[in-house]
Amino acid sequence: MKACLTLLFSGMVLLIGTTASFAIELAALDRVSVLMPKTKVVAILGAPDKVAELEGLAVELYQIHDAAPLLSVGLFYEHERALAGTALVFKGNTATATLARLKQHGFRALEEKGAYLRLEGKDDDTGRPVIVTISRLEDLTTVTTFEKAFYEQRNNR
Repeated sequence: MKACLTLLFSGMVLLIGTTASFAIELAALDRVSVLMPKTKVVAILGAPDKVAELEGLAVELYQIHDAAPLLSVGLFYEHERALAGTALVFKGNTATATLARLKQHGFRALEEKGAYLRLEGKDDDTGRPVIVTISRLEDLTTVTTFEKAFYEQRNNR
């Protein structure tokens, strides 16, 4: 799965460079949670800047403005159904601060290897278990969250 997530992150970085200039509100983004139906997500956030497919997942990308260091948000759907995961892309190295904050909220580290961290915890909106990965590539940090059952299902392919 690490290879899959690395590929997803690399693909996210490539797709970010081609997104339009539409911006979503951070308050609206906070109302979106894992397993929310796609129709409800779109009703909250509006249409994405770009839609793509990556590793069999539909990816909807939203550009973020005026919320530095957050640059972009990617939402992952499997077969256009409920939201399976999210990816937040930050400019700079935000991994240490993100790790500390997640641990403060009860997340526990599953794997820590250099620029790659994997944690397990609960979604703050739904209470459902989630897997969070923090990855760094050059001057970007991505924080990807997948619903745990979905993550494990894809990991066991």
